[in-house]
Amino acid sequence: MNNIEYPLNIYVVWHPNFEAGKKIAEELYSTFCRDYQNPLSRGINIPVYFRYSKLENNKPLEIDLSNAEKNAIVLLIDEEYILDEDFRSYTEELTKKIDDDNRIFPISLCNKAYSIGCGLSTLQFTDGTKFFEKDLNLQNKKDLEKSIKKIKTELLHDCSRLILNFHPKQKDKEQHRIGSPVKLFLSHAKKDGENTTIKFKQFIEKNLKLDVFFDTVDIANGYDFAEQFEQEIKHSALVVFHTDEYSNREWCRREILIAKKHKSPIVVVHNIIDGEKRAFPYLGNMPTTVIGKKEIIGFYKIVNLTLYQVLNNLYQNRLLEWYSNMGTNDNNEIKVITSPPELFNFLDIKKYKENLGSKKLIILYPDPPLGLEELNILNELDEDVEFTTPINLSL
Repeated sequence: MNNIEYPLNIYVVWHPNFEAGKKIAEELYSTFCRDYQNPLSRGINIPVYFRYSKLENNKPLEIDLSNAEKNAIVLLIDEEYILDEDFRSYTEELTKKIDDDNRIFPISLCNKAYSIGCGLSTLQFTDGTKFFEKDLNLQNKKDLEKSIKKIKTELLHDCSRLILNFHPKQKDKEQHRIGSPVKLFLSHAKKDGENTTIKFKQFIEKNLKLDVFFDTVDIANGYDFAEQFEQEIKHSALVVFHTDEYSNREWCRREILIAKKHKSPIVVVHNIIDGEKRAFPYLGNMPTTVIGKKEIIGFYKIVNLTLYQVLNNLYQNRLLEWYSNMGTNDNNEIKVITSPPELFNFLDIKKYKENLGSKKLIILYPDPPLGLEELNILNELDEDVEFTTPINLSL
């Protein structure tokens, strides 16, 4: 088997004396790779590497940028980092490697971080010492959690832009807003979901630097946006505000089906109050969240989950296509999906099998594998189709 070149590697660098550094790094690992406390959990599975302990030359292990198509280097800069000449020298060496495929994302975790120099002065820092303009004390557990939330949001955003070959945020200009690489469609029933949707859109516009990346589009009026939605959902994300009336609305149901048809990232925000006479069955097999009691925190969760799904789709599609190209041969035809398989996928499977001939059809989806109870249901419909993940794929 050929050595795989991953679509993206992430490196997290912090000073060994920075007590919060390990906590932040572990949370980033759990977000971008998989939950370090539950290694069998579902995750994006982006390789995440740590650089903090010093070697014989008093510097962390060198970063090899040749192991992935793109690399994101995250610097957790505190006072210990700034005062250590070896870490400063290490950072200067890293900045010389920056190009369109390899970027550094500095995180300010002390007041002096912006003055570090080391070739970072032209880069945009993420300020981990503030959350919604309020100063954070990183010694405080709750404040550290808020800092980590902000860091994760910014990095999910940054890594998506990196995979999409979009320029660094500091180069964003007003004209770039026209060509937002991802549109964020807000799907809701006007009768009981409009107020929350408007508040969420205003939250993004007021608090987050996502306007160049996300063009938030309100599609509540349905048919006026039908053609636009069909064209653009292929490169977009759908946020569903799932209220009591949502499943009763024809256009809301159509939005879900069209988004699933085009394999777009979908996030469902549960906001059922009294219940539904009939739940729409195609709202399953996708991540969900709730707004909760604190609306601003709930909105932040929605943004994070949506960014996560966007990055997951981008990364999984590139990674699985590599496996597909390696595994497709005279006997097998491998098709890729970026979410766990479901019965809805048989709409595509039917088309795939039309020109398959004697080849075996393999549907490749991200690890971890589904349980036997779900796979058995899928194979009851067609026992000739194999559903597998990279860990079980024979190349």
